[in-house]
Amino acid sequence: MKKNCCRSEVFAGLVFSLFFLSCAVQAQANLKEMKAYKEAFPDAKAKCATCHIQAMPKKENAELNDYGKAAIAANPSPTAETFKQLGKIEDFSSK
Repeated sequence: MKKNCCRSEVFAGLVFSLFFLSCAVQAQANLKEMKAYKEAFPDAKAKCATCHIQAMPKKENAELNDYGKAAIAANPSPTAETFKQLGKIEDFSSK
């Protein structure tokens, strides 16, 4: 009985760890773009609404605004150089 109990605890811990890591990887991709935007414009405050229509988008509803679409069109994985070419969100007008 004790052996089965330990296996279930290990299994539960493994499932939790995998779930946690998958969430962390998704968040890291978003942070990467935010860091690139802040690198391009140190005085700006990057937030989800910089590139997305919703302020707090869900994964299944993460529609991009015109600025976000332009960033992805310029580079599928936007860097600081990409954002410098586009300019700040406040100065951006869709073309």
